[in-house]
Amino acid sequence: MEELHAHGYLTAAARQAALEFLNPHVQWGLWISRLLLVLGGALVLSGAVYFFAYNWNLIPPTVKFAAIQTGVVVAVAAACHSGLTRMGGQVLLIGASVFVGVFLAVFGQIYQTGADAYQLFLTWSVLILGFSVISNFAPQWTLWLAVSNVALVMWWRQAALPTYDMNILIFGYLALFNGAALAVREWGALRGVDWVAPRWTRVLLALVTLGVLLIPVLRMVMSSGVGTPILVTGIIGLIGHAALYAVYRHVLRDTWALAAIVLSGCLILVGAAYRVLGDAFGDYDGAAWLSRGLATLLIFAAAIVYLRSVTKKLQVAHG
Repeated sequence: MEELHAHGYLTAAARQAALEFLNPHVQWGLWISRLLLVLGGALVLSGAVYFFAYNWNLIPPTVKFAAIQTGVVVAVAAACHSGLTRMGGQVLLIGASVFVGVFLAVFGQIYQTGADAYQLFLTWSVLILGFSVISNFAPQWTLWLAVSNVALVMWWRQAALPTYDMNILIFGYLALFNGAALAVREWGALRGVDWVAPRWTRVLLALVTLGVLLIPVLRMVMSSGVGTPILVTGIIGLIGHAALYAVYRHVLRDTWALAAIVLSGCLILVGAAYRVLGDAFGDYDGAAWLSRGLATLLIFAAAIVYLRSVTKKLQVAHG
């Protein structure tokens, strides 16, 4: 655009109109207003939670229930009035979802139901699922996924009661759950669903999925005697890494997701090098630590060179 203007192909008025189109003057104001809306909602919700926590013994049970239920109703009514297509209504719906969790916690404390913690989070997840479906708002679904992940982890510890060797299998379940959420996100983005299209949704889900895939792989490559559960989840982790790499390198071609995958792969290689060099030189040998340091530098240096090369190729492909 600047070259066109400099060579006389674009008038000053057209140049100014193009600049205003590319960088609208109201953009900063829009983002600041949204940021203040989110911060204000977060402060109100945290204030409500801390109010009940600090004044727990001074508030009668009926007042506790009435206040929280009123908060849920008012938040839902205000969200419907504002409109679920507007950010204000969507933030209010998140507030209603948080109040549902507060209500369940207060109910369990007052009546001492004796239920396990996973039942609270599972019930919370089920009750706010409807809010998430009608919201068309990625942060609302992020809240639902966070609550569901906590429910799954607590169910594994409190209801499934795995043995020490079987405990590692939870990472396989978490990988399948979050990987399915990532797949649904990609499917929706390809079909033109706007509210799942922002890149941060992909990066967030990819990071969570990679995190739960990475832990069992590190356990497998760094442990001396691996049992069947560690071996199974480790293989699942390697397959998951390979699948994510193939998708974001050759199909969807996202440099941020690819960088996260390469970083996770570097950590796996560093863990394997730590184990192999420790066995070769001894864990307390100076040569072992020196060789481990050199191996780490080489692995990450190679990753940087690779990412630069891939980034250039992707830019040429998109350019």
